[in-house]
Amino acid sequence: MNRLLRLPLALAALAAMAGTASAQFSLRTLYGYDNFGNPGGAIYFDLNVTNTVRITQFDTNYLAPFGNPVGVQVYTTPGTYNGNEGNPAAWTQVSQDNGVATSQGPDVPTPLVLQTPILLTPGTYGIALVAVGSEHAYTNGTGTNENYSDTNIAISCGSATNFPFAAPVFAPRVWNGEIYYTLGQGLFANFTANTTSGPTPLNVTFTDTTFTSDPGGVTSWAWDLNGDNIVDSNSQAPSFTYTTCGYYNVTLTVTDATHPASTITKTAFIQADPQLLVQASFVTSGTATPLQIQFTDTSSGSPTLWSWDLDGDNVPDSAQQNPTFSYPAGGNYNVTLTATNSCGASTTTQSIFVLANDECTGATPVVAGFNGPFSNVGATDNPLDPAWPCAGGGSDVWFAYTVSATGLLSIDLCGSSYDTALEAFTGTCGGLSSIVCNDDFCGLQSGLAPFAVTTGQVVLFRVGGFVGGQGTFVINISEIPPLANDECINAIPINLGSNGSFSNVGATDNPLDPAWPCAGGGSDVWFSLTLGCPLNIDINTCAGSNFDTAIEAFTGTCGALTSVGCNDDFCGLQSSLSFTAAPGVTYFIRVGGFFASQGSFTLDVVASGNGAFFELQPGAGQASLVASGSPNLGGSVTYQMVNQVGTAQLWFGVNQFAIPLCPGAGLPVIFTTLDIVLPFGLNTLNSSVPCDPNLRGRSFYIQGLDWGGTGGCNPNYFGIGVSTTNTIATRVG
Repeated sequence: MNRLLRLPLALAALAAMAGTASAQFSLRTLYGYDNFGNPGGAIYFDLNVTNTVRITQFDTNYLAPFGNPVGVQVYTTPGTYNGNEGNPAAWTQVSQDNGVATSQGPDVPTPLVLQTPILLTPGTYGIALVAVGSEHAYTNGTGTNENYSDTNIAISCGSATNFPFAAPVFAPRVWNGEIYYTLGQGLFANFTANTTSGPTPLNVTFTDTTFTSDPGGVTSWAWDLNGDNIVDSNSQAPSFTYTTCGYYNVTLTVTDATHPASTITKTAFIQADPQLLVQASFVTSGTATPLQIQFTDTSSGSPTLWSWDLDGDNVPDSAQQNPTFSYPAGGNYNVTLTATNSCGASTTTQSIFVLANDECTGATPVVAGFNGPFSNVGATDNPLDPAWPCAGGGSDVWFAYTVSATGLLSIDLCGSSYDTALEAFTGTCGGLSSIVCNDDFCGLQSGLAPFAVTTGQVVLFRVGGFVGGQGTFVINISEIPPLANDECINAIPINLGSNGSFSNVGATDNPLDPAWPCAGGGSDVWFSLTLGCPLNIDINTCAGSNFDTAIEAFTGTCGALTSVGCNDDFCGLQSSLSFTAAPGVTYFIRVGGFFASQGSFTLDVVASGNGAFFELQPGAGQASLVASGSPNLGGSVTYQMVNQVGTAQLWFGVNQFAIPLCPGAGLPVIFTTLDIVLPFGLNTLNSSVPCDPNLRGRSFYIQGLDWGGTGGCNPNYFGIGVSTTNTIATRVG
C-alpha cells in the first residue's frame, strides 16, 4: 500500500478508536412501577462486568413529587447482593450523587450524576442503591423481567429492603433505572490500605490500585497522607504513622505517559484512635405541636460542639445538642448534623418526613382518584382521639375529603406497602362519630364499603397500621352516584335482548319490599318489562356479571307485588328465571346478590321458541350469507353477506321459486320469489320479528347476489360477473 495512503487511514482508525473509548453507553431495565419501598430504602441487583467500565450516572424511578430534592448512595459488595441485604458489613460505599438532583416524578427517569465515577474491572458485583429524599419505585419480578445486558455489562435483579441493609427482604424486585458508563480507557487513580483504623501511633501501609490503559503503566505517584495539602511521599506503596487522634483525608495523584494526571481523595479514610472520635448520629420524634420535630443527638465520642442544618438549605439552624424545629409544611427534608470534639468532626445526613397531619386538626385534603404516596412513619397517637374499633390500629395520620355530589363514597388503601388500618368519621375534630372501620380489604390493605354521603359533606378519615404498624401508603377515593333504580317505583325499563351493563354497588334494601324467597338476596335494583305478544321468556345474568347474583320477577304494582319466581344459581353463580309473559302486562324484575353481595351485571331477556334457520341451497361464488339472532315472535334477526367481491344485494321471498339467473345448464338460479329487494350495496339487514301470532310456524327465505363476483354467470351476459350466495330459510317460532 502507498505510504501516503497508509498515514491518513491509520489516523482515521486511531480517531475511531478514540471516539469509541470516550463514547457513553447505557443499559436500561424498565419503567412502570407496581410497588415501592420506604423513604431512604434500598434496592439491590447484581452487575456482571465483561469489559472495564466507568459508571458516571444512574437514572432511577422515585415516588417523590416533581421538583423534590433527591439523591442516591451507591454501595458494592464482591460477588452478589443475594444473601447480603441484611449484612451492613458486606457493603462498601463507593459513590453518591452530586447533590443537585430533583425528582422528575413517578415512572419518569430521575438523573443522578455521581460525585465520583465508579470504576469496575471485569467481574461480578452486588450493587445497592440507597434512596435519599424519596422512596424507590420498582417492579415486582416475574421471572421474565429480571435480566438485562449489553456487550459490556449485565444486570440481574433483584430485591429491596425498606431500610438499608436490614430485614425484611422483599424479592424478586426489579430496579427501575438506567446505568450510564464509558469504557475504562484512561487513567483512574485509586488505592487501598492495610488498615484504616486503630489506636495511635497508627502505622498504615498504602497500596496503589490505579487503573491505566497505557501499556507503560503509572509513572509517578504523589501522596498527601494526612490531609494537609502537602505531598508526603512519591513512593508507589508508602507507609505513614498517625500520632494524633482524628479523621484524615488521603489523596493520591498519579501520572502515566499518555493521559492527563488523575487524582482521588478519600475523605476521613483514616481514623486514628477511633474510640475518641466522634461518629455523628441522631434520632427524631414528634412533639405535641403540629409540624414540630424533636432532634436528639446520639453521636458517639462525646462531642462538644454541634451544628444542625435542619431544613436542607445548607445554612446552620441550631448549635444546641438536642434542638426542636418547626417546619412550615409537611414533606421530605434533608437534615445534617456535624458533631465535633478535640479530635475532629463527623457529619451525617438523614432524610426525614415531617407529618403535617399527625393530628385531626391538621388533616390533609385529598381528592377523588389516586392520592399519595403518604407515610405514617413517626406518627403518634393522641389519647383524646376515639379508640380504634378495628385492627388494634395506631400510628394514625389524618385526611379530609369534601364530597362533590350526593351518593356513595368508597375509600381504599390498595397498593400500600404495609398492613394498614382505615376509619372514616362524621362530625368535627373533637366530636367525631365513626362511620366504618376496616383492617383487611385487599390483602393486608384496608378499604371501606361504599357509604352514603351528601353534597359538601367533609369526611374525615384516618390511616394507621395494624397494631400500630408503619410504612408508606396510597389512597384511592371514588364517588358513586346514587342508583336510579334502587326502588321499585324507579324501575328501569328493559327489552328483549341484552340490557346493561348495570351495577348494584351501593344498593339499599327497602324493608317494605317482599322478603327474598331465595339466595338470602339483598342489595337489589329494579327493572320493568312489558311485551306486546305472549312469549316464553328467559331473564338471566349469565353473561357479563362479576358477582354471585340473585333474580326475582313479579306481577302487580310497586307496594302490591306477587312473585312469579326466584332463582339463585343457574349458570355458575349467576341466575336465570323462565316464565310465560302475557302481552301488555308489566313485570317487575329485581336483581340482587347472594346474601347482599354487590357488583356489575348484564340482564339478558331471551324469547324462547322453535324458530330456526335452515340452509336450502349452496351458493355459486365466493360470497356467503350468515344468519343470527332469535327467529321467534318478539325476537330479532340479523343477516349479513360476507366475503363478497363486488357490490352486495339482498332480497326476501315468502315462497320457494326457482328463477334462472342466466342461461346455461348447471348455472346458478335464484331460489326465492323477489317479494322484497334491498338497494344495491346493503350487505347487512337487522330486523325484529313482529308479535303477530299468525306468523308462528311460517317460513320466509333470503338470498344474495354479488355483482362483480366470480363463479356464477358468464361476465358477457350481464357485462359483469354475478354470483349467488346460499339461500337461508327462516321459520318463525
